Amino acid sequence: MTATNVRSSARMLLVPLLAAGLFLSLLTFAAPAEAKRVDPAFFGMHDTRISGGTVTTLPIGSVRLWDTGTAWRDIEKRKGRFNLGTLRTAVRTAREAGVRPMVVLGQTPRFHATKPNAPGAYGRGATSMPRLGPWKRYVAKLAQTFGTTVDYQIWNEPNVVNYWTGSVSQMALLTATAGTTIERIAGRKAVVVAPSFPLRLTSQQAWYRAFWHATVGGRGVARFVDVVSANLYPLEHQAPEASMKLASFARRAVPEAARRKPLWNTEINYGLRGGPPAKQISTRKQAAYVARTLVLNAASPVRRVYWYAWGLGAIANTHLVTPDGTKLTRAGRAWGVTATWLSGVDAQGCTQKSRGRLQGVYTCAFHEGDEVRRVYWKPRGSAVDIATPRTTHSWSTLSGATTERSGRFALRVGQAPVMVSSRR
Repeated sequence: MTATNVRSSARMLLVPLLAAGLFLSLLTFAAPAEAKRVDPAFFGMHDTRISGGTVTTLPIGSVRLWDTGTAWRDIEKRKGRFNLGTLRTAVRTAREAGVRPMVVLGQTPRFHATKPNAPGAYGRGATSMPRLGPWKRYVAKLAQTFGTTVDYQIWNEPNVVNYWTGSVSQMALLTATAGTTIERIAGRKAVVVAPSFPLRLTSQQAWYRAFWHATVGGRGVARFVDVVSANLYPLEHQAPEASMKLASFARRAVPEAARRKPLWNTEINYGLRGGPPAKQISTRKQAAYVARTLVLNAASPVRRVYWYAWGLGAIANTHLVTPDGTKLTRAGRAWGVTATWLSGVDAQGCTQKSRGRLQGVYTCAFHEGDEVRRVYWKPRGSAVDIATPRTTHSWSTLSGATTERSGRFALRVGQAPVMVSSRR
């Protein structure tokens, strides 16, 4: 649609909309619990190619090294012998791209496992509690090698049996041991990230709560980490808005000492069933899901969100790149567009209309200097027409198109977010 047609259509829609009194007034937005600037590191990614010297050209500021050949089992294949070549390549590639790497410290080499026959996704013994001596030596080696140039995450999904078969108290002990070792060697500026926890099942939530209320040597586990981590996958049929309910739980369920720390969403995608391929969704919906994920996380207390993953197979339903890895999908392009909306802004929070003709419509607001960027969408049902603020000067879609349009006018809002720019 041309800009002329947009203006003509908007004018015709606005008159009945205003006459019926069914327009969005300026809302009072609930600000995040702590002041939040959306910085480059907010945009995180998993990209398995990084170990070979390549990383996505999408705008990202952080990368999580998982399934990159850099786990403990990959580094120490023989007792006491550490091969850091692949990890060095991944870290160097990330740093050259201006991207902050995060190392995930598990999984246990079988010869260091207290239960060497424990089953797991990465081989026997990988999910087992390791002996503390080898764990300390391994963590110390990484801290000596990389210092504060990487972030250190303790473990991946210990509340999932494929990745951990030990107890809550054992994981708390590993966390305390690693946190103390890293701080002693790399200093207090080193960033230690708690284990990542999926939370969509009640059993997983119970494990998460128990972990955060565990103590080691009389001190709460929060003392030994700098960041709280959750993998905010919703149930397979749910959308990005449901994952924000899990983020709220991740904040509420922890002690005050942990609640004061940053929260990172270290894995997110949609449609995951825990086994069979995901039920596929349209490319239009995939693009909407990516945009809504970034906007909702940016407007919440979440400080980073790591998309899982670049080049992902059929286990999830939202893909950033074509299967051959050569071309961005509609969702991949939506990532880039949404990043331009959010980079460097101050988050003001989100609201959702609870009744009336606009019931269900989300409005998330961000400030950049004298500009206000409001992102609107309606996750379910038919699209509706909203009225933009009086000081509007343009609006943008996920296609990357921006339409210059001043003043209040009618704008159709559906599942795909639109961003309206106005003056304060």
